[in-house]
Amino acid sequence: MAATPLSGTTTSVTSGASDTQREELADVINNIDKERNVFTASIKKGTCLTKYVEWPEDEDADAADNAQLEGADAEFTELSMPSVGANRLQLSAKWFMVSDIQEAIDKAGRKSDIAYNIKKKLREMARDREYAILNNTSAVAMAAGTAGKCKGLKGWITTNTYDFSASYATSNLVTFDIINDELEACQEDYGEPSLILAPPKQKRKISDFDQNSRITINADASEKKILAAVDILETDFGVVKVKLCYNLTQATSSSNLYDFMPIIDPDGWELCTLKGHGVKVEKLARTGLARKVQISTAFSLKCMNQKRNALVSKLYAKAA
Repeated sequence: MAATPLSGTTTSVTSGASDTQREELADVINNIDKERNVFTASIKKGTCLTKYVEWPEDEDADAADNAQLEGADAEFTELSMPSVGANRLQLSAKWFMVSDIQEAIDKAGRKSDIAYNIKKKLREMARDREYAILNNTSAVAMAAGTAGKCKGLKGWITTNTYDFSASYATSNLVTFDIINDELEACQEDYGEPSLILAPPKQKRKISDFDQNSRITINADASEKKILAAVDILETDFGVVKVKLCYNLTQATSSSNLYDFMPIIDPDGWELCTLKGHGVKVEKLARTGLARKVQISTAFSLKCMNQKRNALVSKLYAKAA
């Protein structure tokens, strides 16, 4: 009689459960990963020491008339101290087990299921972290029975926003003027946004920009190819890169899907990992005929000044 797994345990990978053992399968597995963690890749990296992450936030004074009398005495005004920004720590983890038999037998395209699944889970963990720092709208403190969450980009940007008067409609389409207006608003707060994180449908819309007879399709006859993508926008407020971002969530209204699209200054963001707990891969104690692996990371997100970024939301994507 087979043993019954304990309640709450994860079932291990066994030889009978695997469809990719070396039988009649190809030796190479193409593990396609479509997601690109562009926000993580674009921002600064740092460390934190506590579950409540704090940092100083400061703003420059606006330009003013500054003409002084010759020989005037020095006049001092009280300095304004930086305010304090704060976020919470988020702990993410994944586990898996591989039976001793499955690890020992000959397999298609891989020598070790443990090594293969470590790489796979690390990719998944990177996407989960990108998802959190993009989409979490509020911070949640760690407590007994409560998992901590860090506030993500979507929750931080609150000043320079465009949401079509808070209305969902299929006519809510991104335009060059909308982007230019948000860039101008950021510039007024001394921001220098240089990156648009575009969901797939909005990336295609930007590549179709044709206002004022702009041409976004180039043909290269020598290489027999057509270039129909816009990856850089040269605007009145500087050059902005447009990068495809798969990990942004969508809202649903009246059976339609709607995107949000951040316009950011990457220098004003920092992904912080807890010191000594950036990414940990640990083989846990054996309790039977399988090997257990735990992968974990603890992280938070710093936003130095949210006014230097913008958010365009309620952009029509497609029917649900």
